[in-house]
Amino acid sequence: MSQGSGSSMAAVDNILDKLTSSTDDFEFEGGYDEGIIGAITLAPTPVLIDAEELHEEDAYAAVFLNVVLIVCVLLAYYIKQHRIYYMPESAAAMIVGVLLGAFVRYFLTDLTMYQFSPEFFFFCLLPPIIFEAGYSLEKKEFFRNLGAIALYAFGGTIISTFIVGSLTFYFAQQGWITGISTTNRMESLLFGALISAVDPVATLSIMNNPELECNRLLYTLVFGESVLNDAVAVVLFKTFRKYYDEDAPDLTAGMIPKILLDFS
Repeated sequence: MSQGSGSSMAAVDNILDKLTSSTDDFEFEGGYDEGIIGAITLAPTPVLIDAEELHEEDAYAAVFLNVVLIVCVLLAYYIKQHRIYYMPESAAAMIVGVLLGAFVRYFLTDLTMYQFSPEFFFFCLLPPIIFEAGYSLEKKEFFRNLGAIALYAFGGTIISTFIVGSLTFYFAQQGWITGISTTNRMESLLFGALISAVDPVATLSIMNNPELECNRLLYTLVFGESVLNDAVAVVLFKTFRKYYDEDAPDLTAGMIPKILLDFS
């Protein structure tokens, strides 16, 4: 037992000596494996990022974004104070975003901190917007005109989806737009469902101005439809996505009632 243990320890020591030696003295039985040795010797050197420099870039990005928010708030206050009805606050904010976005893209190379995050929109920006819309909703007027609002939200969104999808498919076949399939109509309908979810924010902000004395029934219909059409468009998009296959034949007329039944 002791002789066997001594030979085993000697074998382990021999292996450890070979592993800790250089590759020049390391010999494999049957020769070297050039692929393994090349992978070992040609491994890329890791690049170390300066933490202080990265922190400084993050600070500049945070200051820049806060300045943009302050500029948008000041513009909204200026528009309300001077009663500039032809320029809603949302349109002014969009113009500021386009100008500053062009400035950042032209002068900066690393746009990581300036890119829009969908997760940030859905989990941070969208919930307060939905909560504010529901909180400020005039419940009596909304439920009194629920039939007309539902007709606009459901029927109008479906009609808009098919009209936009058909026009997109026609333009793609004519070669006026690219990136859309010219053989599968379902791809155009997906785009139509996606683009039909439009919130008339600028229109509602103008109509809600007490100085204009807009018809409250019209405001209720537009506002109610804008609250419901997002959900309708999302469900319609997912229904089309379920039947979409890039390699499948074109959408047939017999599939439309099945799709609408699945949507309902």
